[in-house]
Amino acid sequence: MELNMDMKDWITISAVIAGPILAVQAQKLIESIKERKERKLRLFHTLMETRATRLSGSHVSALNMIDLEFYGRSLFGKRWQSEADKKVTNAWKVYNDHLNNSVPDERLDAWTEKGYELFTSLLYAMSQSLGYDFDEVQLKRDCYSPIAHGRIEREQTRIREGLVDLLDGKRSIPMAVTYLPPYHPIDPVEQSETHNNSIQPTADAPAD
Repeated sequence: MELNMDMKDWITISAVIAGPILAVQAQKLIESIKERKERKLRLFHTLMETRATRLSGSHVSALNMIDLEFYGRSLFGKRWQSEADKKVTNAWKVYNDHLNNSVPDERLDAWTEKGYELFTSLLYAMSQSLGYDFDEVQLKRDCYSPIAHGRIEREQTRIREGLVDLLDGKRSIPMAVTYLPPYHPIDPVEQSETHNNSIQPTADAPAD
């Protein structure tokens, strides 16, 4: 029996076979995009939640995940990154460079203030990428940080720095004598008396 099919029939059969496959792939693509968006949101939420405690472990971990979550996609050996995501990674690059620059104590206040500005710029870039309508002033000012938390954070920093300097031999523990017990001299014992006592026979010793 000879089968005679024209091009239209082939297209129909191909569509029937490929339809479910394409549908599955499309669903996987949609789920992948959704999961990536959710990871970015969790990252942004963590940074917003910890913006008043930027030395916390969760805050530092979230910062270190920015390059990965906002990297974009690798297609055919090439990186494809949206302009919004590129602004995020660029803002993080500038902020990270600032964090890794050590400054003398007299410039610490200016360094800290600059860090707040760069961190706010990072949050703003992330909010724009994720569709939030925040402005930089709102991100910087609308943050509650108890005074006690700031004091504790500064004290913990001083303690860590002091311990490091102590272990490195750069600092010593100050010590001061605040009390000395009264001096009671011991009367010296005459040598001859000591010698006589040592050779004097006891009552139980046998006589010669």
